[in-house]
Amino acid sequence: MTLKPAPLITFLETLEDTRRTASCDHNFIDILVIGICAIIANADTWEDMEEFGTEKEEWFRTFLELPKGIPSHDTFYRIFSLLDPDKFQSCFTRWVKSAVPEASDIPDDDAHIVPMDGKAIKGSRGKGKSKRAVHIVSAWSSKLSLILGQKRVDKKSNEITAVPDLLASIDLAGCLITADAMSCQKTIAETCMTKDADYLLAVKGNQKNLEADIQKHIEKYWSKHSGDGLSDTFYEESNRGHGREEYRCCWTFTDLEVLRGHEDWAGLKQFSVVQSDRTINGKVTTALRFYICSKEMTAQAMLSATRMHWEVENNLHWMLDIAFSEDASQTKNENAAENLSTLRRIALNILRLDQTSKRSIKGKRKKAGWSNSYLAKLLKSFIVTGA
Repeated sequence: MTLKPAPLITFLETLEDTRRTASCDHNFIDILVIGICAIIANADTWEDMEEFGTEKEEWFRTFLELPKGIPSHDTFYRIFSLLDPDKFQSCFTRWVKSAVPEASDIPDDDAHIVPMDGKAIKGSRGKGKSKRAVHIVSAWSSKLSLILGQKRVDKKSNEITAVPDLLASIDLAGCLITADAMSCQKTIAETCMTKDADYLLAVKGNQKNLEADIQKHIEKYWSKHSGDGLSDTFYEESNRGHGREEYRCCWTFTDLEVLRGHEDWAGLKQFSVVQSDRTINGKVTTALRFYICSKEMTAQAMLSATRMHWEVENNLHWMLDIAFSEDASQTKNENAAENLSTLRRIALNILRLDQTSKRSIKGKRKKAGWSNSYLAKLLKSFIVTGA
């Protein structure tokens, strides 16, 4: 699916420059564009931004004003420390909305699953017990392989409060929202319903009654059913490779009356049990996971959806660490760290949207740093016009 977002600069130009502009040496929009280009092109620190801009100054002058040349690394840091992170994230989210079709436009056989999960930027942790690392919750589109939005977790709170805010900021009609056990909250289920979306939430000890009732029900079921054949309510699969064997199976149930307080969960239609067996060097480990869902699904579809939730770890969090060195970033200022996180997510989306190169994300970043023509192609397609 080819997506055509509106130019990012259209949204960046709505941001407020809080400096006293009469005494400023550098244009606000120039700083933002150079910062985005630098992150795309493998320049990960404030010092890298300055050096990247200096080496590319002649090229940048073809479409930016640069009245006093390239800003210093201190200027980049100061501007991104002053920039309102919520407003910058709003720009990012609105830009993504311009590119992403409504979920209803995606073919019926392509379920639009949106995993939501949080990630701490480890290097942003300051000294002292009260200095927590900046923690970002992201919404990931499994169908489009794009970040739909993000929200910082308040330092005095956790993901439970950040997730509803993130859900409220993005278009989710027709999507299936997946989240881990921390987000298994009635308020989050209700928010999904008000957004015309469905939810698939993992159940653990923070919802003791749910966990105990599902555990009791599956044990009772097993005692009466020695073996299940494939059906809409049971599915199994296995694979072997890289020195290990994996077996997975899923049971789905719609008899909600066995769950205490089930009527308090908005739209609840089904609960499921997923068993995973992994054999490595003859040693078997078994994991049992419980889920509640507002959408009636076959066991096969349910098992697939629970596995797709992990895409947010493998295709987003892992990518941010490996290709963008996010955890290595030592920016301690919370605003700057959060805005740098948004820059990385903008860059990752742009590189994923680009279909002119078959290289990996890391390879595309290097190519953007080496090749003005490739970077210009990205700019023309996603950021500015006339670059």
